[in-house]
Amino acid sequence: MVLPFTASGGGAVAQGLADGVGEDLIGDLMRFPSFRVYVPPIRTASDRPSTPPFAEVEADYVIRGSVRGDVPLVRVAVQLSKAATGEVLWSGSYDRQLEPGALIAAQREIAGEIATVLGQPYGAINADLLQQKMPAVSSMQSYLCVQQAYRYRRSFSRSEAAPILQCLDEAVRRDPGYSEAWAMLGWLYLDRGRYGDIDDAARLREYDLAFDAASRAVKIEPDNPVALKALSSIEHYMGRYEDSQRLARQAVEINPNDPDALAQLGWRLAVRGAFDEGIPILTQAIQRTPNPPGWYFHLIAVDHYLRDEYPQMLAAAQRSAVGGSAVSQMLMAIANAESGNREATQVALTEMEKTKILARDPAAYLRRAGATDQIIEALLRGLGRARSLAKAQ
Repeated sequence: MVLPFTASGGGAVAQGLADGVGEDLIGDLMRFPSFRVYVPPIRTASDRPSTPPFAEVEADYVIRGSVRGDVPLVRVAVQLSKAATGEVLWSGSYDRQLEPGALIAAQREIAGEIATVLGQPYGAINADLLQQKMPAVSSMQSYLCVQQAYRYRRSFSRSEAAPILQCLDEAVRRDPGYSEAWAMLGWLYLDRGRYGDIDDAARLREYDLAFDAASRAVKIEPDNPVALKALSSIEHYMGRYEDSQRLARQAVEINPNDPDALAQLGWRLAVRGAFDEGIPILTQAIQRTPNPPGWYFHLIAVDHYLRDEYPQMLAAAQRSAVGGSAVSQMLMAIANAESGNREATQVALTEMEKTKILARDPAAYLRRAGATDQIIEALLRGLGRARSLAKAQ
């Protein structure tokens, strides 16, 4: 529930900003399809409620906000708390210099920033939900399956993939109209194909299963950003790059406050060689995510490498390695080799080679990901130098 934002000082301008931020925040949160957003019920002067308004509608979380100060400097303060306990999960403040005529732009910007922090897949609300035990309510079980799938997508750990796929399969059987569960199921089928050590025929069968699941998600909810993101990813790995980018752009257009939608689009553009457009979008996604998944940094590291910016490449590769992916280790090996750090290069290569599908044929692995010949050739040269350095006596 979003409670009305209050204003102290600043007169009509502060009150206008408080009203505007609250109203825009409601609209921005509603762009995240899994949320049900409430406002307090309208009461008459004779109403004397015995419970707070968020208890009446069984809201799980409450957002409160205030505006303090006067033109030209105002501060918007916001809190997210649990409705049942009052525990504060997140708070933030936003200072703005309000020039004449800047009120509407300021309220939209602040509301968008708050919605991004709270509503994104790796945001404050979903992070709290993932700490809870699996509830008895079936619809919440299905929702948490989707959030667990997002958590898996931080590292793509193969040990986590099978139980989450099973959880999603049960979710769509239980709730066949749940678009996001179908979308995530499609992503898990895709991962079983692109990361599995299987032959090409088996890989294509997994891609077909993925496409069918994600297509069903889009059919159920054509404007669901999660469904569009999943189908975009699957179209990309099936080699239909224009359709993939169109769907990714559509997801961003529907919810520009979702950094994951931005990262998906930026990655698709950059891996196909459109670095000038893709890298700024990836950078924006990173800046708007409290703890970005490692894959957000992969193409940023590649871009630095193509520019011969080896220290910057190493920094991006190190940030990408938090999830432990083999691609991150390959980028770390290349970057360390360019700086002549033999020991670090050896360590990264050893970690990379644990993922046999990449170590055995890196060119094929990168080609399946849709990388351009320029990217593949550059990384293979760098990997060759890294391996030579690691073997040098």
